[in-house]
Amino acid sequence: MGDKLSKDEAMAELSQLRSGGRGGTSMFAPMLDDINDLGEDEVFTDTVDGYGRVSGLRRYIENNTQGEFEVKSAKTPGQEDVDQSDAEYKVFVFRADEE
Repeated sequence: MGDKLSKDEAMAELSQLRSGGRGGTSMFAPMLDDINDLGEDEVFTDTVDGYGRVSGLRRYIENNTQGEFEVKSAKTPGQEDVDQSDAEYKVFVFRADEE
């Protein structure tokens, strides 16, 4: 039979298991620290390899900031003809517009 956990406990365990035993720290955690320190009119930007990393960053930000930020991306110059899984992307993280 299975066990019942709180959502927080389950997410912590899942993070630990996915990290391969590296202490449960996401590769995106340092970015999140910088993103959380953004001023109202500031934007965080960085480059990542492959659209999978863009998607991973987007999910990580959504899961850890309760919709406070949005992530946009574009291939860097010269990467237009490179497959999306191999291309380098520039990511931009903005504070989400409040409605």
